[in-house]
Order: sequence, then structure tokens, then C-alpha cells
Amino acid sequence: MGKITPVRFGHFTFDYSSRLLLWNGAPRHLSPKAQELLNVLIASRPRALSRQELFEALWPQTFVAESNLASIMNELRRALGDDAREPRFIRTVHSYGYAFCGEITDALPVHAAATLVCDGQSYPLVNGENIVGRGAGSNIALPHRAVSRRHARINVSPSEMSIEDLGSTNGTFVNGAPVRERIVITPESFLVFGAIGARITPRCNSSTTASVKISISDVAIMQTTA
Repeated sequence: MGKITPVRFGHFTFDYSSRLLLWNGAPRHLSPKAQELLNVLIASRPRALSRQELFEALWPQTFVAESNLASIMNELRRALGDDAREPRFIRTVHSYGYAFCGEITDALPVHAAATLVCDGQSYPLVNGENIVGRGAGSNIALPHRAVSRRHARINVSPSEMSIEDLGSTNGTFVNGAPVRERIVITPESFLVFGAIGARITPRCNSSTTASVKISISDVAIMQTTA
């Protein structure tokens, strides 16, 4: 699952990378957790997400009261002017969770600063933060058991790219060395998320989609010889 940002629905424009929700061009306040919730729901549409998936996306590896999700959902619905009984944007799936049901009328193009090529797939890296993991709240979803739900963060700015590990179980590596703090990376860097190898190309280029496919055994060799 990837994020498309910014997006338009109804009279709203939502840009997660800049943390901005606009209604007819005017800002609408949303707390960081409400922004994350809206982003996860939009990115997963039309699939309904269970409450457990949402808890893992919003509060990874943290125990919080069940009322926290209801409180964040109420805040989001107030900002959107949405009614749970007659939803335009967020549908309640009783005894399960929630789904984004609004129509995306205009998905503005994402200007990818680079591309992460990983296990035969290409993922655009946009300016700002790009979360790598197997959870519902990840920009770059890697459904592999060696990858944590929130595994790593790749930060992209006009001047540099960097990566940091988010407390993953199996670690993040750059050129064979474990990432223990934020590290600047380049297109020459070889990345490993748990047991999944990846490289970065300078710009989004679909022709590179199948050009890098690195096996787990290759990763093990690279890690031991680095």
C-alpha cells in the first residue's frame, strides 16, 4: 500500500507530507494523530481497516486505551463535517473498524525525488518523511515477516536523503553497517530492512522496477562481507 498525496475529496484537499488539511483553501486544524488516521484510511481505501490495524498504525508497540481511537476519530469527523450515521467520507464497519468511503475527485501528481527499488518493486520517495514497514501506516509497505510494522524512516529534502531505524526487531543496515542513528544516504547506498535489500535511484523511473531483485541469501553475504 502506498500513499497518494496530496489528494482532493469533496471541498477538501489533504497533503500529509506538509501536514495540511484545507477546506476550500482554508486550513482546518487536525492533531498529528488525526492526520495519521486520515492518511492511513485514504491510503487503504476502499479496504476497511480493523481497529487493531489502526492501533498498530497510530500507536506502534504502545498500549493505549481503546477510547483513544474513538477520540481521534471524533476529532477527524468534526474537522470533515462528517456524520457517522450518514457518512460522506468515513464509514463505520460495526464490530470491526473504519473505511474511507469518499470519492477522490483529483489526485494531484506526486513529484518523486527518488525511487526505492526493493524486491522487484519501485516505491516513490517524496519530499519529507517516508515510512518503511509492513503496517497499515507505511508509505512503503513491505509484507515480509523480517520487516517490522514501522521499520525505518527515510527523510528526503532538497539537499540530502537520510535514514533512521524506528526500533525495528531485525534492524536496518546501510552498506552492511547497522543504523543506530540518522545516517545520510546516497543512490550508491545499499539498504537492508530486516532481510530485504534495496537501492535508491535518483528519480522515479518505472523502467527500474525489475532491475533490482536481491535474495535473502545475497543480503546475508553482503552483510557478512561488508
